[in-house]
Amino acid sequence: MKRIAFFIVKLLLSIIVAFALAAGATWYAMRPNEYGGQIKNGEWTTDLTTGSNRAGLYQRAQIALYGLWAMSSSETIYFVANTDTDGNALAGNCAYRIEGAKPDARWWSLTVYKNFHFVPNEQKIYSYSQTSIEREPDNAWRVYVSPEPQSKNWLPSGDGGAAGDLKLVFRAYNPSANFAARVGTMKLPRVFRENCR
Repeated sequence: MKRIAFFIVKLLLSIIVAFALAAGATWYAMRPNEYGGQIKNGEWTTDLTTGSNRAGLYQRAQIALYGLWAMSSSETIYFVANTDTDGNALAGNCAYRIEGAKPDARWWSLTVYKNFHFVPNEQKIYSYSQTSIEREPDNAWRVYVSPEPQSKNWLPSGDGGAAGDLKLVFRAYNPSANFAARVGTMKLPRVFRENCR
């Protein structure tokens, strides 16, 4: 009888430990701060397997949680910025200037997210794209992300928040073969922090 009781206790402990390890490993792999990819280019990260059947199990789960309807890299390459050019985590209480030019792709867009959702705002401004941006005289562009309204190309960041709660997503639609082959070295927009309150 003691042997059976000892076996049952060992079995239950083994099951509990297995569930705890599985839950811990899943939580670790699914952390939102790790969202973006393994290919780094400045402050941006990407992964060319996003939206494809080559994506791993955890990546597919992350896309299901944080990036619904992702397309394959032949359709769209997704770049995620969690930090500015100096490596500081993006925060809703700071103002940023994003400077860029048209990538070697058919179309592009830049969107700001707070905790993986659009930032609520009365103006209903959530992103800028190749067709909606007001350009500089040299055809480059600047987008301003801040809590306070800006004179042009403004993306609201909300009413503050902790470091790490903002993410920028730059999408290059129908990228050229050259762009896709060199995502780690292609010139991408820069994210400059201007000030924090």
